[in-house]
Amino acid sequence: MPAQYVTTVADPAATQNFGRRYVFAPLDQTTLGVETRLNATFSPNLTFELYAQPFVSSGDYAGLMELAARRSFDFLRYGQDVGAVSRSNDGGFTVDPDGTGSGNFQVRSLNFNFRSLLGNAVLRWQWRPGSTLFLVWQQNRSEELVRTGAGGLEDDVGEFELGRDARALFGLKPDNVFMLKVSYWLNP
Repeated sequence: MPAQYVTTVADPAATQNFGRRYVFAPLDQTTLGVETRLNATFSPNLTFELYAQPFVSSGDYAGLMELAARRSFDFLRYGQDVGAVSRSNDGGFTVDPDGTGSGNFQVRSLNFNFRSLLGNAVLRWQWRPGSTLFLVWQQNRSEELVRTGAGGLEDDVGEFELGRDARALFGLKPDNVFMLKVSYWLNP
């Protein structure tokens, strides 16, 4: 069973791990990233370069579990093998590790969706030998969605849906940077 570390909780009742509960969960993560580069030479004096990197990732954490014993990779799943787990109002979880109602702890919702689009464009014009103009445009768009428990769109957090996430990339507010560099050779 794959397991991703989530948190450590101090609990004197957890004698098998020296008073600590090491909480894990299986993670189903899907990621798609594409690096695209385009170079165009219009003439020896005029070139254009474009770089774009769309990136979409989602992660869905399944049932919470704890390490059964030190120096092992065996787990006890909350709500099945030991204790109980319930969804909190904020979208996270309340865990009762031993089922007695004492020693409860909270785990925030870990599911996520991340979207990012990075892009650079450079236009180079050499209007005379040694004299060059560079026009640069850089753009960055990114967003991380996390489950808040308020209902609505964040209920899909953790689910990979390429069409929805790709469309959402272009709806994000971009950070744009424009630069102009001119070099002039005085003695050609």
